Amino acid sequence: MQTVFITCIRGLISRNILMTDAFRILRDTPNIRIVLLAPETRVAILQKEFGDPNVVVIGVKTPPLKGLDRMLWTVSTNLLWSGTREVQRRAKFARDRNYFDYAVSKFFALLGRFLPIRAFFRVVYAWLDPGDEFDAIFNHYHPDLLFSTDIYDIGDVKLARAAARRGVPVVGMVRSWDNVTSKTLLNVIPEHVLVNARRIREELIAYGDVPPERITIVGVPHYDHYLNIKERTPRALFLKRFGFDPARPVILFAPSSDRYLKGDPVAPVILDTLAGLGAQVLVRMPLVGKSELEGSRPPPGVVFDFPSNSADFIAVRLDRAADQHLADSLSASDLVITWASTMIVDAAVFDKPIVLVGFDATPRPYGDSIQQYYDYDHQKRIIETGGCRLARSPEELAAIVQEYIANPKKDAEGRAVIVKEYCETLDGKSGERLAKFLLERIAE
Repeated sequence: MQTVFITCIRGLISRNILMTDAFRILRDTPNIRIVLLAPETRVAILQKEFGDPNVVVIGVKTPPLKGLDRMLWTVSTNLLWSGTREVQRRAKFARDRNYFDYAVSKFFALLGRFLPIRAFFRVVYAWLDPGDEFDAIFNHYHPDLLFSTDIYDIGDVKLARAAARRGVPVVGMVRSWDNVTSKTLLNVIPEHVLVNARRIREELIAYGDVPPERITIVGVPHYDHYLNIKERTPRALFLKRFGFDPARPVILFAPSSDRYLKGDPVAPVILDTLAGLGAQVLVRMPLVGKSELEGSRPPPGVVFDFPSNSADFIAVRLDRAADQHLADSLSASDLVITWASTMIVDAAVFDKPIVLVGFDATPRPYGDSIQQYYDYDHQKRIIETGGCRLARSPEELAAIVQEYIANPKKDAEGRAVIVKEYCETLDGKSGERLAKFLLERIAE
């Protein structure tokens, strides 16, 4: 019996990994024991959904960062010298005007450009925070492999350090398309890293100091079942649930949450803009945080759709039924209006025209404006592909929507570029590739 640890600190790992063929293949492989490492608050639900005779769910503590932990994590964040981190730094300064904090942050960003300093920091950080709080779990289960599903999460970092001290191989994965340029310095470089697509591979080489030969592209496992037509609800039947006419255009609108934009009710402006276009609008409320539309009454032709909601990304839950509902929403829509979110890639997978909200309800300082998010590295690249259109005003939004409704194939080439750069391939076998890679490493 060989044992593999799989980290499940973030709630969406259930959707990204555990609900895919990757987990199914691992679970069904003889003589493999899987130990899921999750926050104590999520043990019961994971045991209910994924428990099996050879699957164990163990609770780990995920306390808020404080003291030395907080200081080291802050330094690690500032050592990342990407364009996204510079935008975040500039936006923070615009909000708080803290000259000292900004100067110190810039100083560490300058240091972070030098490989020897990054390497030295990783050594010091591992010495000061070796992940010894997980010694008991490692001593009890003696894992043959740690699969770190989110190499930029602090819990995963600590577990990877604990594994490294015991000579346990670590295979890591980048959880989301923006992580490499927007989070922290990659504090632990695993023996091997799995990525969704080539652009993330290039970013890992540039910002994460990962040698190219230690990176493997597998695709996006949770998109595998999006491609299965048998899992899609027929469009007319799906739209009937909301009282929509299948013969008329349907717009899927995914507004931002208050975790990113506060005090600027731009969503009602968008709904007012769409009211005169004759389209039906399905508003998908945020998974994490609240929308400014909550508590209001939807206008005619608009339906508010509330997925399960959580206060943070650890507690967020998206089970198979909820994920299928998201896929059905995308499949049934004629175009998608969103902001700087992962919904962009989701829409591109379904080849739906994408309109990005690039304006505020009223003029705002840069640090509070939606514009800052489109200056992030990954968002700048998304716009460069030509696979979506950025609306700078309500009038421009209306014009782009009308253009896309009249010609839904417009910008399809750019959407294909988005899929290629951030998903690599949509062949339905990403989960299989991931499982095959892990099984080969376990057998070594």
